[in-house]
Amino acid sequence: MTSRFIFGQYKPKDSFGHRLDPRAKIFFAVYLMVLSVFTTSAGFYLALILGLLLLLQLSRISLGMVQRNIRPFFILIIITALYHLLFSARDTATVFNIFGFRLTEGGLTMAAGFSLRVLVFVGIAFFLSLTIMPTDLADSLVNWLKPLKKFRVPVNDIGLILFIAMRLIPVLAEELDTIRKAQMVRGVDFSGGLVKKARKLAFLLIPVFQSALRRADDLALAIESRGYISSAERSSYRIFKMQTADWLFLAFSILTALILFYLIG
Repeated sequence: MTSRFIFGQYKPKDSFGHRLDPRAKIFFAVYLMVLSVFTTSAGFYLALILGLLLLLQLSRISLGMVQRNIRPFFILIIITALYHLLFSARDTATVFNIFGFRLTEGGLTMAAGFSLRVLVFVGIAFFLSLTIMPTDLADSLVNWLKPLKKFRVPVNDIGLILFIAMRLIPVLAEELDTIRKAQMVRGVDFSGGLVKKARKLAFLLIPVFQSALRRADDLALAIESRGYISSAERSSYRIFKMQTADWLFLAFSILTALILFYLIG
């Protein structure tokens, strides 16, 4: 498995973060994301990022690994920052001008806040994907959504889709890396400016897209051959039970985030 991309790839370790109940971690993640939506405070987001980095350290996920694999998301963060710098809060005071573009005080504040919010969401996704097995994540979601079965919501299908998506992310990432190396051997040069690189992406995206379709077709045949029935009742291999450490983690994290929200949010 390629080490360049780990998003969606579970890392089996014996750590505090891995031993926590998956439902506790999912509830913690949803709570932080909902709380983050109601503020644009850069200070609050920085505090959350520090807390997430501490959680990753307690989960024995090195900061160097996170730093190497978070780089693809910097493009999204830069686009978010540029959008708010150029188009948001144009009626606020001007801080300075760059090549005729007026940067305002409100634009700078919103650019910092929304960019850090994206970073918080990415950090939460990293924590969940690296410390929860895809099967456990899908089972937890299905258990929570069971009441929706009365309204004919295909809960089992939703869990299966989530499981397959998380499993295929690292697989497709590895295939992208393999195809890139194969194209370089054939003489394709991926260096150069942004426009040149964008044109050369067709040499990567088309084979990866074709491979994804082929894998999806094979997977559909495999599921059908095993007699998968969406509405059938299923038992679980693992039965989750909240322990004292899980409740303490939830209570501490919820209370701490709420205090930070009221103080600097």
